Amino acid sequence: MPKRRAIPGWQLCLVLGAVAAGVYAMLPAGGWWHPIAYAVDGLTCITIVLAAIRRYRPDQPSTWYTFAAGLGVWLIGTVIDRTTLGAPWTHLSTLLLLVGYPLLCHALIGLIRGRVRSHDRTAGIDAGIVATSLALLFWALIAEEVALPWTQLVIAAGDIALFMLISLLVTTPGARTVSYRLLLGALALTGFSDVLIMTMPFRPGDLADTALVLGNAFVAAATLHPSMRQLTVPLEHPPAFVRPRLALLTVAILLAPAVSIYQGATGRIAQNWLPLGVGSIVLFLLVSARMAGLVIRVEHQARRLSVLVNQDPLTGVANRRRWDDALAGAMARAARTGEPLVVALLDLDHFKRFNDTHGHRAGDDLLSGAATAWSTGLRDGDLLARYGGEEFCVLLTGRTVAEAALLMERLQALTPNGQTFSAGLTPWDGRQTAQELLEHADRLLYEGKHTGRGRVVTDRATSAA
Repeated sequence: MPKRRAIPGWQLCLVLGAVAAGVYAMLPAGGWWHPIAYAVDGLTCITIVLAAIRRYRPDQPSTWYTFAAGLGVWLIGTVIDRTTLGAPWTHLSTLLLLVGYPLLCHALIGLIRGRVRSHDRTAGIDAGIVATSLALLFWALIAEEVALPWTQLVIAAGDIALFMLISLLVTTPGARTVSYRLLLGALALTGFSDVLIMTMPFRPGDLADTALVLGNAFVAAATLHPSMRQLTVPLEHPPAFVRPRLALLTVAILLAPAVSIYQGATGRIAQNWLPLGVGSIVLFLLVSARMAGLVIRVEHQARRLSVLVNQDPLTGVANRRRWDDALAGAMARAARTGEPLVVALLDLDHFKRFNDTHGHRAGDDLLSGAATAWSTGLRDGDLLARYGGEEFCVLLTGRTVAEAALLMERLQALTPNGQTFSAGLTPWDGRQTAQELLEHADRLLYEGKHTGRGRVVTDRATSAA
């Protein structure tokens, strides 16, 4: 009988978390049941997060450790608040709650910066727009109506900062991995719980409290998934201005005239409130529409320019410029993750004789046909590039030298017009520069040409293909 496939840890975490949330909601009201269960659930979540950091070793572990620290501070403050009454414990729980905000904000900033360039200023400008609009909305609807103590104002500022960073994280280009979606799910559950707490009387074990417990399961599952390492890996290329970010900024900008209309409708603006509000909305919509048109045009031009800059015009594969960038990026990733990296340098045998016999047009067709045929034998993550003349290079990640040699033999069989190629195949040792790696592959290539052509030469053996 075939063995049953084991359930991945992150899926098991979600299932057990959902069961725990259900049991938590059914615990008897009163007493110590809910505080103890809440503490155990939160401590389990933090323990899983710390274990996952040590297991997967993400590129920026400090971001995840800060996230775990923020969760831990909030957990302690919440447990103190639910198990004690009066000062000084109430003051301590409030202080811990306030300390948790900068920790979680720092973690979210780390996730956002991991998906864009660290010197990109547009994210900071966007954050200022969103934060200003949310602060205006809070002041107009709440703070101006009720005299709040300074602690509540600081907590409100922390909530605004978290919501601002979450909205930027959602609208920042990057890998939409399972871990990313689970983390957003946890943040959404936390936000849902906060809304319920502000609008309804709180009771331990109610929907708002249970949502927090379920959110812990989502956080733990997000860190248990292997894709958590990709959340803090910088993008190779700066992100374009994308439509979700445009929609976010449009909503943020429209909050200002919306507040003006609200104040006028409630009698706070004596006159001209309606033309002011409607005119502002129309103006901002026109500005947003114009900006959207410019963004679409720039993105289209950028895509065309990217093709022209990075593609070989004859064969359609990557050119030397694209190869240099890809090799540098692959070496940086291999240094972080430890995955194997192999480079192959290919040269069509007797190409000059073929060119002289059949003409330059036939020679161009051979180069183009060979590139097309070889591309069909590669994986999506592999890269074939024209290095110059009749020389091509192949970048292989996640393959051993033996696997790469077998692949070269398959590509040999795909070469059109009965032609062959010689190839030099070498792994990156983790210390070579890109130039040294290619020079070593070039030496192996010419060793194959001098020993009979149509051969794949590695550091250890020469194989006839």
